[in-house]
Amino acid sequence: MKTTLTLFVCILTLTLVVPHSLQAADPAEAKTVGRIISQREDLSSFLRVLEKAELGSSLAEKTNLSYTVFAPSNKAFEALPEGAVATLLSPRNDDRLEEVFNYHVLGRAEPPFELEKYTTLKMVSGQWLAIDYGKGKIGKASFVGEVIPCSNGVVYIIDQVLSPTTDDLFQALQKDGRFSLFTKAITASRQGKLYQNVHANYTVFAPTDAAFAKLPKEVVDSLFLPENDERLEDIIKHHIADAVFSAGPSFGATRLGVADVTPVSAFGQQLNFAAKGGKPTIDGVGIIETDLPTANGLLHVVDSVILPAQKSTLEILKEDPRMQKLVTLLEACGLDLALADSVKYTIFAPLDEAWDAKEVKSLVADPTGANRERIFAILARHVITGKHVSENPVPYEKLRTIHGAPIYLTVDDGRTRIQGIEILEADNEAFNGLVNVIGKVIGDPMELPENDLTKLDGIKFAQATLRDGSKLYDAGQYEASFRLYARRGYEFVDKYGRFLANNGSGRLRAVVALSVDPVVEFADNAWNSRNAFRTALRELEVQEDGVEDLLQLSDDEASSFGR
Repeated sequence: MKTTLTLFVCILTLTLVVPHSLQAADPAEAKTVGRIISQREDLSSFLRVLEKAELGSSLAEKTNLSYTVFAPSNKAFEALPEGAVATLLSPRNDDRLEEVFNYHVLGRAEPPFELEKYTTLKMVSGQWLAIDYGKGKIGKASFVGEVIPCSNGVVYIIDQVLSPTTDDLFQALQKDGRFSLFTKAITASRQGKLYQNVHANYTVFAPTDAAFAKLPKEVVDSLFLPENDERLEDIIKHHIADAVFSAGPSFGATRLGVADVTPVSAFGQQLNFAAKGGKPTIDGVGIIETDLPTANGLLHVVDSVILPAQKSTLEILKEDPRMQKLVTLLEACGLDLALADSVKYTIFAPLDEAWDAKEVKSLVADPTGANRERIFAILARHVITGKHVSENPVPYEKLRTIHGAPIYLTVDDGRTRIQGIEILEADNEAFNGLVNVIGKVIGDPMELPENDLTKLDGIKFAQATLRDGSKLYDAGQYEASFRLYARRGYEFVDKYGRFLANNGSGRLRAVVALSVDPVVEFADNAWNSRNAFRTALRELEVQEDGVEDLLQLSDDEASSFGR
């Protein structure tokens, strides 16, 4: 026993006196981006830039951060004009060196299977970079060599030094050559400073000269007359949004067409995105080229001039030959006055043939007396206050009509419905609202109070969701499974979220938030969603005493579930 103790003390003493320099290094520190690059002979030129950059020390020493670095090879630096590298490394050009180096760094480690999803990247420098990893392109450079995993990121070798663009949106339009009329209009409207502001980021939907040619020549000429200054300013402001919206998946930008994302122009009206026939449109105008990076945002090229809405919702209805019965009923009930004023409304407008349904046909035939009151109640069911976009909504949303009744906007199988009725045309914009075309009349039942929904209803809802989601997942339909969980997650949180503590409700809210623009694989999303529903179900089951007995005694058809 004494011998063993003596040996232990000796070992401990030796350990304490070993010089720090001889102790084993942290394996993670030995494999940081900076240290890996320092060991590569083909990246020695880039290493010189890295060692001078402020971010270089983090790339070399910190393992609690992660980055993606696009490292130009020595050949890339050799291809630069003579003296360019020396100029970049000169102390008086430190600011430029920082800008150039940071333009090669992304603020998160992205493996190839993630990188290939993106069309644009917002680099650490704050500027935008186009990428098509599938075709091996990033900016004007190409990917060469292997992908190098590191303990605090990943390194991709490229064959050119990336040069941050100094062209703002206006300069990019001028140099392109296709936008002479648009740039002339920007200058004439005195909005050049808006397009040239490099202290903020914008999205511009830029009409080509061919787009202006679609307008009558006299209309184009009239835009530049002094008396039409305000109209021209409105049009130019309606082509730019104060935020960056990308058409493709982007690291750093909000993507067009995802749930609950609607750009608002500098003019103050919505720019409503839709993919019609697989082709992207903005306010009904075709987008023909997307995600062109500039120093202060992204450009999308459009094939027509986007004109701000000047008509009221009532004028839109009156000018549509398919809506004349609705207009007659609105006038009979006095609702036409409200829809003509400046208060914003969203209208779900039934086509004329919808009023031929037997439930409402007799009312429409004589909209007077007692019928007028019933028609008013039905019409009020079709109108909500405010502009509510229906083309790209969240999967489930409770709206309130002008008389306070709840109506539900849902997305199932890629189709948007209001109260179960498919929306045939969405987001026809007026200056005071939006018009959505539907093929049926929304009924006006008075539902039982929503507070009558019980924990038992929540349990049954969660159980049904888990069954349906699992069937899709087991069949390999991972996206459909995730979409179902997301759609029902919104509904569960709305109807039963009050029964859950922060943990259960929080996990479900995280799941539904992910549905806005999922960036992880759908199988992973579906599995996480399933676990969130299981957590919520278990929490409700613990709260509900005798739940098994209640389930056996309850009658599903008589349950308040689904009301």
